[in-house]
Amino acid sequence: MTSLKQANEARSTKRHKIEIIKDGFNATQAWERLIGYSKTGYASITEEDKDFVLKSFGVFDRPATPEKFMIRVRIAGGALSVEQALVLADVAKRFGSDYIDLTTRQQIELRYLCIQELPEALALLERVGLTSYQTGVDNFRNILLDPLDGLAEDNILSCQKIMEEIQALFLKKEEWITTLPRKFNIGINGSLSNRCNIFGQDFALSLAQKEGVYGFNLYLGGRVGSLAQDADMFVLPNEALEVFTAVVNLFKTYGFRDNRNKNRLKFLIEAVGMEEFRAAIIEYLDHPMPCAGENLTALEGGDHYGKLLLNNETVALYVAVPSGIFSGTALHQAAIIAQEQNGAIRLTIEQNLIITGICDEQSALASPLFVHYPNRPSPYMANLIGCAGSEHCPFGVIPGKPDAIAMSEYLSYHVPLEDAKVRLYWSACIKGCGIHGVGDIGFVGCKVAREGKTVLGVDIFLGGSLSGEEGKLLLKGVILDEAREYVAELMVLYRDNRIAHESLEQFIQRLRVRYEMGEIADIIRNNHTVRRVNGTDYRTFEMETA
Repeated sequence: MTSLKQANEARSTKRHKIEIIKDGFNATQAWERLIGYSKTGYASITEEDKDFVLKSFGVFDRPATPEKFMIRVRIAGGALSVEQALVLADVAKRFGSDYIDLTTRQQIELRYLCIQELPEALALLERVGLTSYQTGVDNFRNILLDPLDGLAEDNILSCQKIMEEIQALFLKKEEWITTLPRKFNIGINGSLSNRCNIFGQDFALSLAQKEGVYGFNLYLGGRVGSLAQDADMFVLPNEALEVFTAVVNLFKTYGFRDNRNKNRLKFLIEAVGMEEFRAAIIEYLDHPMPCAGENLTALEGGDHYGKLLLNNETVALYVAVPSGIFSGTALHQAAIIAQEQNGAIRLTIEQNLIITGICDEQSALASPLFVHYPNRPSPYMANLIGCAGSEHCPFGVIPGKPDAIAMSEYLSYHVPLEDAKVRLYWSACIKGCGIHGVGDIGFVGCKVAREGKTVLGVDIFLGGSLSGEEGKLLLKGVILDEAREYVAELMVLYRDNRIAHESLEQFIQRLRVRYEMGEIADIIRNNHTVRRVNGTDYRTFEMETA
């Protein structure tokens, strides 16, 4: 532990002011204060509580909607029972203007709630086993699982029990509420496909095999813009809890508490090196751990729309929710389908949902739900992520969700595709809540100088992958109206040069073997210029092969 102690001491000459608030934080008292505000009103809430304390319980003051709050609801592993879905739908309709956001952490966000309504809304959720506890600030966030954990044909290890054991360690436990140096993301994947962004987590257990035995390889230190590093450790399912306990106690004890931009686990590991951090885990465990096995999470991740065949010979139906914009009414419709079919609901990291247990597909598809949220949407809508954006988030530079949907509608009309998989991930600012770095094409909101004025735009990234690679900058500072045209040129390349059934991710990998990123950008700019000058539709470009 010597290296960790020295690294901590080197960063302990000052402490961030938030740490002073955390020193005096008492979860029981803070919760009572939150409930008390329902009687005293919005004006009585202190700025300290708005900025930090309430967020510990997943309650967020949103400046864009004065005196209205957002509740972030923890949906463990993205799994919702019918009863839970019905209650969530009711709360959204009664208190939240019938609005729901599906998030990239398999959660649900309810908006537009008044302070007076919070106690009843939270109590209704708690009665069906749902909570907003610890979904904000320096806490363990919602644990991600494969949305088809235990059900997918390529699911080798069901991870539900492991998730429940890990969550039980920290959820609603005073010693773990807002006591970490920074937020901590967890993912567990027991499938061959990566449907849960497993390598983007602080703590990740990813399916592996060693000497004929299935288990997990451990990856640590992932965050926006940086994939988790291989810790070279093979973990059996029954060892997962103790390894997690070791890692988080090391982070809590030695993690940095000065600069909040550099306090995540990643920076502690960078300071000492992964080899030293691995040694510290083993020292904490007081027994050796084997080196990593063969990584089995190698298939391209993301959702696949339509009818999904499951390993119990049942099917599930995919519900495409572009940018996660949903409603209580729609969730109620989904819950009724699940109820009638004796199924359940699973939320995905791509802000969509899956209804399992389908025995009468025709009856289910006749629901009004599939009128607004199709089972077989345009490929540009099927895997579309958009973060909260400027309408709901104080950090958002661009609206985000409307921009994402508008571009997808434009592409659907001008460069229609069939039998294709396209992942367009939008973040409204550099914080990256839309996980743009792992999208086939990623967008980050920015401001652009144009003819003496400042207008809204995006930086465009290309070539991200859920299975191990961050996208690289393709075009910088493109105004929103032109961004869709540049992306259309890229999609023409894909349309006219793809191999049968080739996803956009696979096509981009092949494209980058032949061309440097700057050359791809030049091709797109040139084709865009020619089209504008000639006034033609999106013209064909035949890609040279290596």
